[in-house]
Amino acid sequence: MIDRSRVDIVSIATDPVLRLEPFAHALANGCHVLVEKPLAWDVPEAEAMARTAGEAKTVTAISFNWRYSPACLTLWRALREGRIGKPLDIRTEWRLCFSPGSDPWRANSGVLREMGSHEFDRARHLTGWRFSRLACSLRSAPGTRDRARTGRKNPETFASVLAETSNGAVGNFRLLINPGQPERKIVVGGVEGTLTLSSQWETVTQDQDSQRRMTLCNELQVIRQRSRDREPVVLEVSAADCQPAEVLSGQHTWNRLIADFVSAVRNQDRGHCSVPHLPHISDGLAAQRLIRACESSNAEGRWIDLAPPGS
Repeated sequence: MIDRSRVDIVSIATDPVLRLEPFAHALANGCHVLVEKPLAWDVPEAEAMARTAGEAKTVTAISFNWRYSPACLTLWRALREGRIGKPLDIRTEWRLCFSPGSDPWRANSGVLREMGSHEFDRARHLTGWRFSRLACSLRSAPGTRDRARTGRKNPETFASVLAETSNGAVGNFRLLINPGQPERKIVVGGVEGTLTLSSQWETVTQDQDSQRRMTLCNELQVIRQRSRDREPVVLEVSAADCQPAEVLSGQHTWNRLIADFVSAVRNQDRGHCSVPHLPHISDGLAAQRLIRACESSNAEGRWIDLAPPGS
C-alpha cells in the first residue's frame, strides 16, 4: 500500500517481533509513524528503530498513552510546581484482575513488557530521572498458558523491580496479574510530602455480542498529603485535562495521544516541542533497555548497572 499509493501516516501495531522492517520502510517512504509499545522485542532492534527515527524527516512517536490520563497530567504538573518539594522516590503498583490460567495478552509478552513498559516510561516522564541500576524478580503463576515462541515456558505474571538513580532517588515497581481486587497506583514521595495517583475501576461488557466482562481503570485524581495539611488534599484537574464522563481512561488517553500526534504532524514538529507529553521513539528505547536489564537481573540474580543516557 505504501509503495502503490500516497500514505501520510502509518500506525504499526504488529507483534513486537515484526515492527522494525515496517517502521523503517514507512519512514524511508516519507510517512509519519506511530508505533505500539513495547517498541521492539529486543534492544538491538529498538536501537535500530531509534536511529532510523532520528534520521527521518517525518514525525514519529510511540504509544505510551497512559501519560495522558487526567491524574497523570495533574501529577506531572504538581511535581513541576513543587507541590511536595524535591522528589525522592516513586512507587508503582499495578494489579490486573484475570482468572487463573487465562491468557490476558495475545502477544508473546508478560507483565514486564506489557505493563512495565508503561510504568517505566511514566516514572521517567513524571520525574525526569534516569535510572542507573536495578534489581528484578520475575515469577509465573501455575497454570499460565505456554508460549513456545518466547523461549520461556510461561510469561511472567509477577514482577518486582527496585531501581536507583545516580543521585540516590529510588523507584519501586510491583506488577502482577491476580484473580482478586485490581489496583493501579503511583505514589511520589518528596521532602515535603507525597502525591498519590489513585484509580477507580469499572466493569463493562467487552462487546455488544458477548457476555464477557472486563474491569477497566479510570485515573481521575491525585491526592496530596503533607505534614502541615490537616487532611489529604485532592488536587484540581485543569479543564483542559478533564475526561468526558462517558469515556473511560483507556480510550481517553488514546484519544489525547492521537490528537497530539496529529498536531505534531500538521506542524512538522519532529521534536514534539509543541506537544511535550507525546512520547519519542527514544522513550521506547529507554523502556526497552530497562526491560532487558530486568530480565538479566532475574536470570543472574544480581543488580544490573545501566548504561548512562546517550551511551
